[in-house]
Parts: sequence; C-alpha cells; structure tokens
Amino acid sequence: MEIGIKIRKLREAKKMSQMELAYILGISQSKLCTIESNEDKSIDFVLMHKVCQFFGVGFDHFIDYKAEGQPTKGQLSLSTIHDAFEDSVMNQIHFLIVDNRSKEHRIQELLFQIAQMKRDQT
Repeated sequence: MEIGIKIRKLREAKKMSQMELAYILGISQSKLCTIESNEDKSIDFVLMHKVCQFFGVGFDHFIDYKAEGQPTKGQLSLSTIHDAFEDSVMNQIHFLIVDNRSKEHRIQELLFQIAQMKRDQT
C-alpha cells in the first residue's frame, strides 16, 4: 500500500477531514489531497516526521515488505528514509550555522555601535 493511502487511512481512522489534518501538518488541503491520492509523491522528511508524530507511528509504518524483506515498488526503503533524514538534518544544520553567523555578525555591529556611542558621550 502506498504512503498517501496509508496517510488517508490514518486520517480516516481518527475521523478527521483533510482540512483538519492539512492545518495540523502546515500544508494546504489541496497538497494533502494530492498526497493521499498518490498524485504527489514528493513527501519530504519534515512532513513525514509530522505525520508520524501526530499519528503516533514510526517511519516503518509506511514501509511494505515482500516476503524477501525488500520494499515493494513505490514504497520507502530504509535506505531512502536514512538518506532523506540525513539530507534533511544536514540542511537544517547548514541553515542554523548560516543563521548563527548572521546573528553573530549583527551582534558585533551592535557592540561596535554601542562602543562608538560611549566614546561620543565622553
């Protein structure tokens, strides 16, 4: 069973509308509709993490295995989850580093301005 269908089944089990779940996940109702109908298969790690947290399931809930233990076509594999997690975390770390540098630079500018103002007062 594909990811979108599993999300729909979890939503329906909670007797929720698409609008309610979309709001909770921070996406549009039309985006959720395309995910649930498997028209949109570009579900990122952050969104999957929100889905798992809200429904209290792990990523493995969305993995279907054949008898040989391999994911079926159209399903997430463990390596895909790992890669998505790694990419997402690395992107978030990169963003935080850039944001932190920007804030440090702004702090230095403000400290310089304070020092100038103190000099000007004396």
